[in-house]
Amino acid sequence: MRTFYHSLKRKSGMLLSLLLLACLWSGVAKAQSITVRGTVQDQASEPIIGANIVIKGSTQGTITNFDGNFSLQIPSGTETLMVSYIGYLSQEVEVNNQTQFNIILEEDMEQLEEVVVVGYGTAKEKDLTSPIATVNADDITAMSSTSPMQSIQGKVPGVTITNSGAPGEGPTVRIRGVGSLQNSDPLYVVDGMFVDDINFLNPNDIESMSILKDASAAAIYGVRAANGVVLITTKGGKKGTKMRVSYDGYYGVQKVTQRLKMANSEQYANVMNASNNADYAAVIQKSIDMYGGENGIPAVSTDWYDVLLRDSAPIQSHNIGLNGGTEKATYSFGVSYFDQEGMMDATGMYKRLGLRGKADFDVSDNLKIGMSMNLTNEQRQVDDGNAWFNAYTNSPIYPVMDNSLSDDRAYPVKFANPHDLGFSTYYTNPAAVAYYRGDDISKATRFLPTIYAELRPFSAKDIVFRSAMNMDFRFNRSRKYTPEYIAGDNIQQINLLDKSHTWNSNYVWDNTVTWYNTLGEHNLNVMAGFSARQQQWYTLRGTAQGTTLPDYIDGADAATTTAYDDGERFHGLSAFTRVSYDYKERYLLSLTMRADGSSKYQQTWGYFPSIGAGWIISDEPFMADVADKGVSFLKLRASWGRLGNDHVTHNDGFATVSSGGLDDSGIFGDAILVPGMINQTNYTDLKWEVVEELNFGLDSRFLNDRLSFEADYFIRDTKNLVIRTTLPNGNGTLLQNTGSVRNSGLELVMNWSDQIGTDFSYSVGGNFTKLHNEVTSLADQPYIMTGSAEFPQRSEVGSPIYSFYGWKTDGVYQNQAEIDADPIAVANGLKPGDFRYVDTNGDGVLDNDDRQLLGDYQPDFTYGLNMNLQYKGWSLAAAFQGVGGVTIFNRRRADINKHGLNNLDANLAENLWSGEGSTNAYPSAEGLFNTWNNGKFNDFFLEDASYFRIQNVRLAYSLPKSALDKLRMSAAQIYVNADRPYTFFNTNGFTPEVIDGVDQSVYPIPAVFSLGANLTF
Repeated sequence: MRTFYHSLKRKSGMLLSLLLLACLWSGVAKAQSITVRGTVQDQASEPIIGANIVIKGSTQGTITNFDGNFSLQIPSGTETLMVSYIGYLSQEVEVNNQTQFNIILEEDMEQLEEVVVVGYGTAKEKDLTSPIATVNADDITAMSSTSPMQSIQGKVPGVTITNSGAPGEGPTVRIRGVGSLQNSDPLYVVDGMFVDDINFLNPNDIESMSILKDASAAAIYGVRAANGVVLITTKGGKKGTKMRVSYDGYYGVQKVTQRLKMANSEQYANVMNASNNADYAAVIQKSIDMYGGENGIPAVSTDWYDVLLRDSAPIQSHNIGLNGGTEKATYSFGVSYFDQEGMMDATGMYKRLGLRGKADFDVSDNLKIGMSMNLTNEQRQVDDGNAWFNAYTNSPIYPVMDNSLSDDRAYPVKFANPHDLGFSTYYTNPAAVAYYRGDDISKATRFLPTIYAELRPFSAKDIVFRSAMNMDFRFNRSRKYTPEYIAGDNIQQINLLDKSHTWNSNYVWDNTVTWYNTLGEHNLNVMAGFSARQQQWYTLRGTAQGTTLPDYIDGADAATTTAYDDGERFHGLSAFTRVSYDYKERYLLSLTMRADGSSKYQQTWGYFPSIGAGWIISDEPFMADVADKGVSFLKLRASWGRLGNDHVTHNDGFATVSSGGLDDSGIFGDAILVPGMINQTNYTDLKWEVVEELNFGLDSRFLNDRLSFEADYFIRDTKNLVIRTTLPNGNGTLLQNTGSVRNSGLELVMNWSDQIGTDFSYSVGGNFTKLHNEVTSLADQPYIMTGSAEFPQRSEVGSPIYSFYGWKTDGVYQNQAEIDADPIAVANGLKPGDFRYVDTNGDGVLDNDDRQLLGDYQPDFTYGLNMNLQYKGWSLAAAFQGVGGVTIFNRRRADINKHGLNNLDANLAENLWSGEGSTNAYPSAEGLFNTWNNGKFNDFFLEDASYFRIQNVRLAYSLPKSALDKLRMSAAQIYVNADRPYTFFNTNGFTPEVIDGVDQSVYPIPAVFSLGANLTF
């Protein structure tokens, strides 16, 4: 695929004056310069825009304009011009005193083929035998995002991304499902360095992203690759290009466009008064007595979400880049600044300042060296997430402020409190929570340097030795300060300070040798390597009370000062190889093997092989007639591989020590024991989890590549699953490698692009993923319980991980006759308006045995859609995405089983059962506070979190050449952007995106409306 720079600027070259030594009898003369002009075209006589014309052996040159024309002043006597453009073979043009040139560049067929970054190398897209998704820089920067992974939500099949609205918070990424109860995060490789996330990375610094989704593609990374691998290549310079300065930035506002509507004071009072609870009615009356009201309705009606939420919050990003290259060296440098304010009207914010650099040098024809670096400095002020939960649970019947309160009820700020109305200390003014507990600041400095050398020792240059040292240094500082305050009965009598410093120092040293060989129609590429790595961290933490300054422990009460430190260090060694072979560029085979040694486990070494095969059917002679009828490319793929997951605990266990009682005495008891000795030891030697995956794929293009279609079916088994098992005789639990889980699914991608005339082009596309998650083995255990005792989740064989587990409702009892006809209702003294539950086992008794699986938060399917229209200088792009088959737990509603005075969302307040036939889904107001209805974890508190979202709409205008010439610019684009302007969903919350399936204190995800510009000089 051709890559166009779209460079629009036409420059004249610099005038050089050369002083020449003449003969003694002729003196000194001033040389003349000449102007050469010409056109650069391709083999179809189409102009090439942005081709480089440089005087050989210098950096003096120019680029072609929109019509492929150029003009350049050169010194008299110049012999050769170098003409180059990406995707074409470079050409040397002899001047020979000519001033007019018509240059035809030939396509470089190898470069024109899409090149994909794979582990420890690159490969042509047509030669791949495994599913590797590529994301280009434009897709990554299309949205106003904190993290690069946020931008690709809905764009890559098989990759599920769940976002957060908190400033600086990165998304949760799952590649082909959840395969571990410990950690399912993918591995990220940034310019060769292993990192756990890329939230620190500026999206604008990325040149390309490759996602290794299956085990065959990722096996080259062995024990770190079980959850998928994301390869990041940062921006670099291009050979033979003039220095270019670019600016890319935007300023925008964030708005919560879909707020959760809460019950007002009238609705709240009506529910409480209808509950038949005298204590609840007394609280309503107390509000009327203190703050006014009439007819049993308090005058105060506070919407706590409205109090906490800002109308809008700014977000901005600015990037300046410097890129270029000669025939011997390339360089790219950049500086970036990102600033995001939080949507909570408190102190939340995130700021990031970044520096990056990359340079490559051809020291000789055989030796190349290079370096890259990425330095970021982050600062984040974290809002107290409990404020969001408090905003739901707190009643609307008291105000935000009450200046009539004395200092012993409100200090130093006169926040009103619910306790004076009769509420317990469980309830706290949400504004006070945000104000007093919001001074939580974290700072981080991160430095990722890489240096490498590449040697081609033989003249044939078919063998390449490469050595690269990749490093990652992090220094994190956090400080949380809680001042003295009084908020009713909630009193902080002395200030608290919690500080910590954490150092991380990691490195990966890779050494590879690659051999390329072509013998007739056989092509062979063999890579072998050795890698050493180290991960270490150290933390120091201190807490104190009564500090004199909010940033320093010094001066605090010594009796309350504590200190804590901890750290770990792990080493690893690896040997790996990959063999890629093809015959006639039609029959493809790929083999990899990695042996990983680790100090983390007792089992020191693990071995991770893979194999992939492909058949390019469209290149077969028997397909010639079909190709003429529209089949441009058709390939079948199959692959298998094994991966490891070392993101699990490295050991687990405990020892039971005798208490020293009489029964443990060798004198008075039966056992021959010494008090204090260990009499029971339970330890396990954990090892990494292992993933085995089988993948079948199809790649196809039709109608001169205008239509493309890809399909993949995979079966992904996690073995040696680390689960917590119960020891015999109830002697505790222990983590062991005794389970297995399967993720299987289908991924589809279809795209269409076309050009109509010379001015209009368009493209549309979509992707779809169907995913099934199933626990296949838990050793001798029938299930594993997680979550909490009152709101359990259960993983059992044959069902998805982390399924919600409780009672299933079967409507609401509508009248007394229905009560009398049901022995369960009679036995439990139920009333009309109470839930009817399913008697699962049919024994006429409702108990724990009637509980069942009620759904899980992993989506059954995900999808994404995109379109792009271009007309002359205008472009309009839109992206959509959604998920289906997702169940989440509305923890806010369920909290009413503990605290009856909680507020309700308006949907609940407006739809409570009020008489026969009014509803068959909601309980009555009285029933809402009955433990029969709220004390049993049931499907009333679970919600379908399927959604469809308008992900992004972008309108852009690129300035024409006439304007660019006047501004002395190469390119300029101005755009307006709308990110997540609207989401269609049915859950009772701010967003259906909930990371762990429990909606309690979820930060609202805002829409972003921005104005930006991309400028190149």
